[in-house]
Amino acid sequence: MNFDREKFKTLVHYVIWKAGKRDWFGATKLNKVLWFSDTQAFALTGKPITGATYIREKYGPVPKAIMPVRSELQREGAIRVFREGKVGRTIATSAPDMLSFDFSEIAIVDWWIEHISSYHTAATISDKSHDYTWQIAEMGEEIPMVATFATRIREPTEDETRWGKDVAAKLGLS
Repeated sequence: MNFDREKFKTLVHYVIWKAGKRDWFGATKLNKVLWFSDTQAFALTGKPITGATYIREKYGPVPKAIMPVRSELQREGAIRVFREGKVGRTIATSAPDMLSFDFSEIAIVDWWIEHISSYHTAATISDKSHDYTWQIAEMGEEIPMVATFATRIREPTEDETRWGKDVAAKLGLS
């Protein structure tokens, strides 16, 4: 899928509209909602929601277009970016037009907004995004969406090896 900049811009606006007023919902959580929503849609349907390019950064995958799009939304007056004490805040000043999204896309995004804002700090969701997909890219490098299907194969534990040998013996394979 090619990058749909307008759809990405609308999605950024939507996430900020839904979650921006929540305590501790800043740039890190915004980027993770976008990442996990796009990758889950890709895993379920074979295509991401926006086709955004994600880059490996220190705190996890970041959409390459996030800063220009956020600046554009701010210039248009759709969002407001400000500091509240030591915390950077971004809130929407209007609701976005979601007509270009289907129900399943909105459901995926809503689930990630709720999950990340309710159960994670910026640090814990960053840690969750530091999976094998993130690890195999170099810092600043694009993370191909298909890499989300990559897994790391580990050596079996002693218990798993013992169990495997027991099953093989019972089946007469050893």
